[in-house]
Formats: sequence, C-alpha cells, structure tokens
Amino acid sequence: MGSNAWFAGAMGARSIRGFGAAGRSVLSALARFPHARSGATAVEFGLVALPFLALTGASLEAGITYFGQSILQQAVTEAGRQIYTGQFQTSNQGTTDATALLNNFRTAMCSPGGQPRITVFPCARVQISITKASSFGSATPVQPTVTNARTGVTDWNPAFSSYTCARANDVVVVQAAIDVPVLFPLLGSVNSTLPNRRRLLQAATVFQVEPFDSNSACPAGS
Repeated sequence: MGSNAWFAGAMGARSIRGFGAAGRSVLSALARFPHARSGATAVEFGLVALPFLALTGASLEAGITYFGQSILQQAVTEAGRQIYTGQFQTSNQGTTDATALLNNFRTAMCSPGGQPRITVFPCARVQISITKASSFGSATPVQPTVTNARTGVTDWNPAFSSYTCARANDVVVVQAAIDVPVLFPLLGSVNSTLPNRRRLLQAATVFQVEPFDSNSACPAGS
C-alpha cells in the first residue's frame, strides 16, 4: 500500500473514531462486512451505518447553517456602513422607489466592490428591512415572519421589506433575512420554522447615522 493511501486510510479512521462509540461500531461493521456470509452482518451494518450517516449529515447541516448566519451578519454590517456614513443615500439621490432602493442595498450586500460575495444561500433572495427609530432604546426590529392565528402556520411577514431614507443623526435598524432548506431535521439540530421544511436566517445592525448633507439625499417625506 502506498504512503498516500495509508495516510488517507489512517486519517479516515481517525475522523470516524472522533465520533466515539458510534464511530467504533461503524468501523467494526465495515471490517466484518466484506468477509461476512450471513445476513446478520448486513442487518447490523444497516442498523449502525444509517443512524451514523444521518447524524453526520445533521452535524454538517448545523455547521453550514451557522456559517451562513455569520456570512449574512457580515454582509449586513458592511453594507449598513454605507448608510451609516451617508454614502448609500447620496449615491442613490433622486431614486424614490423603495423596491429599487432595496435592490440597490441588496447589491451592496451581495456584491461588495463589484465582486460576488461567497455565500451558502442565494443572496438575491435576501429580504431587507431598513427602518428608523427615535432612540436606541426604542429601536425595535421588524418581525420577518408572522403566524396565522387561524391555521397556526408561520410564514413570511408581507410588511417586512421596507425602506426609509436615513438622515443625519437618525437611529437606523437594518435587517436582512432569508429562508433556507432543512435537509436533516435529526434530533432538532436545525429546526424548520417555515413551510416546506425551511428555516430562517436573519441578521441586523443598529447605528446612528453620521452627519452628512441629507437634505438633498433624503427629500421631505422619504
């Protein structure tokens, strides 16, 4: 056996052993399986391997979910800084359509500097809410989902996506949310809270806008 094959085998065995008793059971079943002549070994292999693989998939999904959450938070924080400095308002001066402004902010989130951001979710589907508050103490995030009182089903809040032009010294709440599929709902490691086995990732940032010439960037009533 070549050194590369030996190393790969050793590392694979070591990674499986990291799962404790379950990993040792899988190794034992794998070792007996090629030489077994009875159906008992195949049954044992199925009983041990399937839960192990399901647990492995659930662990991977949980890690990917937390990674996606981190990416979303970073995107919101970085794009929100453009509102914090007044850069976003100034560069979109003259645009009054809320949908167009939200699309432009989504572009700032998903393609910083013109380069697509690496994500584990479709960034083009991120829902955004930009609202103002009278103070930090009264800053309240908009709930991205609502529960139907009659059916008990939780789904997207139609009023979540909104844009308010932030003037100098305004306290602003920037939120982003997206639904992602739940593939391995084993042991509740990643719970689905939306229909069709989907769950919500969300991020937010709150800040007070720096002084800038907001009279022209944010016309009255915007």
